[in-house]
Parts: sequence; C-alpha cells; structure tokens
Amino acid sequence: MYERIKIYRAKKLIDALNSESKLKILRRLLESPASATDLANEFGLTLPAITLHLKDLEEAGLIKTVEVRRGKGRPAKLYTLTSKRISINIHLNELLGLPEEENLDSLAQEYVRRKIERGFSGISVSDIMETLLVDRATAAAISERLQSDPLPILEALGKRILESFEERTTVTELTKKLGSDRYWILRALRNLEEMGLVRVKEGVVLRGDESGGHDSLDDRDGEGVG
Repeated sequence: MYERIKIYRAKKLIDALNSESKLKILRRLLESPASATDLANEFGLTLPAITLHLKDLEEAGLIKTVEVRRGKGRPAKLYTLTSKRISINIHLNELLGLPEEENLDSLAQEYVRRKIERGFSGISVSDIMETLLVDRATAAAISERLQSDPLPILEALGKRILESFEERTTVTELTKKLGSDRYWILRALRNLEEMGLVRVKEGVVLRGDESGGHDSLDDRDGEGVG
C-alpha cells in the first residue's frame, strides 16, 4: 500500500544529512548514546536548540531514545543511532514535488483545523486528499507528519475542549459534544493536564486546580489513551 511509503521521513532524512549541525550530532552518537543535556553541553548549544535537532533526527528515523538507569533516580533518556546503515527507495518526482517544510506544516494545521471543526476521528491519506485537495504524495507526507508529532492535533482539540465548558464536564459529554473519538479526547485532556489547565478525576473534567488531585488518565473513566 502507498500509505506505507515514508516519503516525509525520506525528506527529513535528506534534510538532516544536509545539515552540518545534525551531522555533528550523528558523529557524536556514533561513539556512544548521549542525553540531550550531554549534547547541549558538548556542542555549546541551548537545550531547546539541541532538542529541535534531535526531534528532526528522530522524524528522519536516524536516531531513537533508550532509557538507561543512572543510580537510584529515574531512568535517563538517552539518544542513540537507529542503525549504522541507511537506505532510501522512493520516486524522486514525488519527493521533489512535495511542498516546502513551512508550507507542509501549514497544510497539516489547516487539515487539523477543518477536521476538528467536524469532529476528529483519525488520520488517513485518502481523507487528507479529499479535505485539502492535494496529491497523494503530499497527503502521505502530511499523514506522516501528524503521526510522528500529533501535537497540532492535541493543541487544537484542547482549545475546543476549553471553549466547550466553564467549570466542569465529563469525558463522555466532551466526546458527544465535540464529535471526536474518545481516544483523541483523552490524549488532548492529558496534554491539558500537563499544562495545568484541567484536572480529570473519575471521568469528570475540572478547570484548573478544582479537583484537588492529579490522577493518571490511564486509571480514569475505565479507559486509557493507548
């Protein structure tokens, strides 16, 4: 199936290999795994700057994260190479026909905006083609973009959630009112919780700190986010 062709990953891979900063990170990780903080200190970069480079390298499929326990504390998240061998097998005309990164992001955001207005249920290449009237290669790239980083979905759906109630509601009510899949409602609520904007307890959603507690969504309403 065409949907399995990672054209967006191929684009990110080529972009990464054309960046001297990212190549330096790859050379360093060739020696041994390292944390974002380790890399930032070694290269004299800020943590946000190194994190952006690492995110691009992850989306390109060149690196992955592993957890290593250091002492008695929480396991450290280290970055390591996915493989020392890479290969690309794509149609060059499809790759060269993709929009620039900025335009691709704009298209992804527009797709999310339109879908959330109608009720967000998931991502598919055919639906992206129909919604945005773009070719299949561009739709596949947008699909990969959103699957690798669903934050635009979570932020847009989170905004709708906050607009839909004043003090309290329930997960079930939000699912019906917004017409979105429960899975995405729960993921968006978790994102809002991490920002301290809502609290969810036993399926009830409260604004701010009204709940007086902070339980895991996996234990609420009998359902996790998967």
